[in-house]
Amino acid sequence: MRQFAPEGLWVSLSRKHDISFTALEMQAAPVSHFSRKSLFRLVMKKIARELEMVLSDFLNSDILQKNWNYKAGPGKWTKKEIIGHLIDSAQINLQRFVRSTYTENFKVTYDQVEWVDAQHYVNADIRELLELWRLLNKQIVRVLENYPPERLQVQSDTGKTAVSYHTVEFLAQDYVNHLNHHLKSIDLE
Repeated sequence: MRQFAPEGLWVSLSRKHDISFTALEMQAAPVSHFSRKSLFRLVMKKIARELEMVLSDFLNSDILQKNWNYKAGPGKWTKKEIIGHLIDSAQINLQRFVRSTYTENFKVTYDQVEWVDAQHYVNADIRELLELWRLLNKQIVRVLENYPPERLQVQSDTGKTAVSYHTVEFLAQDYVNHLNHHLKSIDLE
């Protein structure tokens, strides 16, 4: 196993994943040598905490006061439909994360516009949608916090028209980034 100087490894890992580790997290890691397994575990726990914070911030804001039927323009989704899209995204990504624990190189995609239309999110009660979205994300957090580190580099195909392999680690961070992007659009009015 290749050994790194502790400070160099944390800097390298932080730059690669655009994350920072607290002094407590660095102290909790083995000082004499770092295993790839322990580093991957820390990365996934960090992504899971980031997801929890995003959810908490959004759900603890004044969400019920929003105009959930607001549509930014023609051909755009209402805010309620955006939450529906995030529900679909959570379902698909949860499948990817779980399946990647025991298999690899599988394909899971979805047609986002068709799914939003087929599920009639625009007619749903926003409280029900928010609760479903919250619960799906709680499960994703649980899966990511306990993700087997030896499986983080497993890849799955997310491409609809061409093969596009991504690791679980990439998909987890991309999921949080995607969520942030859409939640920001909901906050705009």
